[in-house]
Amino acid sequence: MALSRRSLLALGSVAAVAAAGGVGIWTSTQWWDRPVATGYSCLSTEEAAFFRAFAEATFPPTRSIPVGAADLDLDHFFDAAVAALPDANHNLIRLLLHALDSWPKATRLSSFTALDRDARSAVIDQWANHSRPELRQATSSLLLIAGMGFCTHPKVVPFFEKWHRCGYGR
Repeated sequence: MALSRRSLLALGSVAAVAAAGGVGIWTSTQWWDRPVATGYSCLSTEEAAFFRAFAEATFPPTRSIPVGAADLDLDHFFDAAVAALPDANHNLIRLLLHALDSWPKATRLSSFTALDRDARSAVIDQWANHSRPELRQATSSLLLIAGMGFCTHPKVVPFFEKWHRCGYGR
């Protein structure tokens, strides 16, 4: 039996949908009922690692601020922010973190947390400029929370105080 172009396209489409569904099911089984990590209120070890990797890629050390997010334990700041939300939102945020960690597997064959910092920065830039507004908003929300934790951290405040003499950090 010879396959026509139309049959081949239909078969490819069915395979792509099946693969996407399989990845979705696999992702949902990977995050569900993960125990909260020691020292956290809401996050599992993997979720905390994702936010640490996200924050590190977003706020690396620079010449003007030689302290990077990797040195600040912003995952605990994020955990406290999530804990302050209504309980119904905890699982949604945890699902978001697992989905975003898995996102690069389709194009980079690696989870977000396994990528090097430059590759993670590139992925965050793609998310921030994505055609889907839901992904852009989720990225913006994580960037905002990471930025709040970074800019108000006691190790970073002295650098901002030099630039903002009006009482930054007080």
